[in-house]
Amino acid sequence: MDQRRWEDLDKNCLVKVFEKVDMESLLLDIPFVCKSWHNETLNPSCWKSLIFPYLEPEFPYDFDYPIYERFVSEFGLDRNRVSETAFIKFVVNRSQGNAVVLKLPGCSTVEAFEYVADACPNLVILGLPRFLLWKEDIDLELIGKFKYLSMLSLGSCDNLDRVLAVVSKQCKLFSYLTLSNAQIGKEQVMAIVNLVPDIKRLRLNEAVIDRDNLIILLKGCKNLLFLEAKDCIGFNEGDDEIAELASHISKFRCEGSKESIEFPFDTFSPESFSQFILSSLTEDSVQEMASMFAEVDVEAEVDVEAEGDIEESVEP
Repeated sequence: MDQRRWEDLDKNCLVKVFEKVDMESLLLDIPFVCKSWHNETLNPSCWKSLIFPYLEPEFPYDFDYPIYERFVSEFGLDRNRVSETAFIKFVVNRSQGNAVVLKLPGCSTVEAFEYVADACPNLVILGLPRFLLWKEDIDLELIGKFKYLSMLSLGSCDNLDRVLAVVSKQCKLFSYLTLSNAQIGKEQVMAIVNLVPDIKRLRLNEAVIDRDNLIILLKGCKNLLFLEAKDCIGFNEGDDEIAELASHISKFRCEGSKESIEFPFDTFSPESFSQFILSSLTEDSVQEMASMFAEVDVEAEVDVEAEGDIEESVEP
C-alpha cells in the first residue's frame, strides 16, 4: 500500500485547517513540516484573523514579547535591525489586506497602528491594548478608516469619548464594545450613552463600575441584547433594581460582582498582590514611573531597509 504524503493533502483543506491555527504555530511551527505546508501558510486566507499573543504586557516597561523573541531567534535576525514594529508589519502583510480580525499586542507602537489603519481596510473586529491608547501622539481618528468595524475591544477607557465619537460617525456597523478590567466612571458611561446609545452588545468583565453608573448605562442603552459584567467591583450581583432594569436584555450576566473588594491580606500571596497593584495602575501613575526610566532609550534604532528583508530570512 502506498503511503500518503503530507504534501499530497488537498490544498483547500489545508488552508481551512490553517485558518483555525493560532498565530505562533502558523508562523513558527507549521511552515517547517514540509515545503508544501510552508507554501500554504503564505495564503492570505490563513491570515484573516490576526490575534497577536499576549495582548497586554504584564508591566508597562516589560518589553519582552515572547513570539517576537522566538521569531528573531528562529531566523537569526538582528534585534537592532528588526524591531517589534517591523515584526507586526510583517505579520499584517501576510493577510494582504484580507484581515477581518486584529488584536494588537501591548508592545504596539503608534507607527504600527498607523500602518494597520491603511493595511487592514476590511477589519470587523479590532482590539487595541492599554499602553497604545495611552500614547499622546496616537491619532484616534484613524479608527474611522475601518468602515466595516462591528466590534471594538479596548484595554483602557482613556479618551473613550474621542474613540466613540469617531466610531459613531464613521463605523456604521458598530454594535459591540468590550471594556474588561477598566475603570468605568460617569464620564465613560455618559460617552457610551450619548455616542452609541443603540449599542447591542457590551462586555465589562472585571471592571470597576459603581451601581449608579451601571443604572445610568442600563437606562440609556435600551437596545442592549447582551451585557456581561461578571466579577465587577461597585455593585452586587443580586441587586434587584439592576436585575429589573436588565430584564429586557436577552443575555445579562453579572456573576461574581461585588459592591466592594475584599482583601484577605493574611493569605494574599506576593504574586497576587503584585497583580492587583499592576491592574490598578492609572495613566498618571505610569507616566510618573516613566521618569525613573528617562535615561533608558527603550526605542531601539531600526534600519528601515531591513524590514523589507525579513521575508528573505524566514524561508524554511
